[in-house]
Amino acid sequence: MNQEAIVFLLITILMLFGCSETAEKRKEEPKMTEQEQFQTQVEATTNLFLYPPEQPFPKTPADYGYEYRDVEFPASDGLTLSGWLLNETANKVVIMSHFGYRANRFGYQIKHQGNVQPYDQEIEFVKVAGRLIDAGYAVLMYDLRNHGRSGKTEKAAGTGGMEEAHDIIGAVKFVAGNESTKGKPVGLLSYCMSANATVLAYGKDNDLFEKSNVKALVAVQPLTNSDYLKTLGLPSELFEAITNQFKKVTGHDFHAPVLDNVPTVHVPTLLCQGKKDPNTNLEFITGFYENLPKEKEMYWMDELTHRFDGYNWFYDRPEKMLGWFNKHVK
Repeated sequence: MNQEAIVFLLITILMLFGCSETAEKRKEEPKMTEQEQFQTQVEATTNLFLYPPEQPFPKTPADYGYEYRDVEFPASDGLTLSGWLLNETANKVVIMSHFGYRANRFGYQIKHQGNVQPYDQEIEFVKVAGRLIDAGYAVLMYDLRNHGRSGKTEKAAGTGGMEEAHDIIGAVKFVAGNESTKGKPVGLLSYCMSANATVLAYGKDNDLFEKSNVKALVAVQPLTNSDYLKTLGLPSELFEAITNQFKKVTGHDFHAPVLDNVPTVHVPTLLCQGKKDPNTNLEFITGFYENLPKEKEMYWMDELTHRFDGYNWFYDRPEKMLGWFNKHVK
């Protein structure tokens, strides 16, 4: 998010706790105390992480010329997930997990961004899946919980990868048990929050990934909620209050223990990040890379200047992704 977008974010937060009302209306209502205003600001900001705007489905893979079928399968905690299985007769598989907030398996449409509008380009993940299909892969694309057509949790809140780890496990189990894909080598393509969730899933059920024939991971721009929020330069008091509010709602820490679980990822991993991404923590990326225990490569997307550019990257430049999967998923 650039500086202009950050300013817009803060303005939107102010609007959410009453500054957009007319002066006449404000006169009619009791004036909020400073503490009440602060708490409303905290809740409004936290809700941007918890409850992102819904994204619809304007197209299916058939609109791009790809054969697919609709599938449903359970996450490891029983929640029903919805997805597309493309080119399922291929002899190797990639599980493609989207970046979470503001997206679904289809991608991200700028006209459905909501009040905060961080990006100005469409993201169509089916185009990335098409690069994999053309290279001989089946692709499972699915919606994370509380996104798209997948099931909603009781609080319907995003958790930065903590509960979404159940979705990764469910997707791996589905591919391992599905008649057309079982026994085939599997690669994982995980974006942002799903990269966090993938690492946390390894920490939860490490043996599953080996038994399910998972051979490689491409992790694109992993980032915790807390590291993202720090890049917005919020006052420490507000930052602390937001982290507390997040835990109050979800029961999870705002800073997911991703780095603690990276050593459990026992497959060759390509870690992808833009050095100029203004919303990342490069120390976190360095720690992620250093803690990977198996064959690894750090791939810097040097031309990237906006975080969301990374989500389109492998459509325009698929070579590194395909090279990694072709080397290891066999």
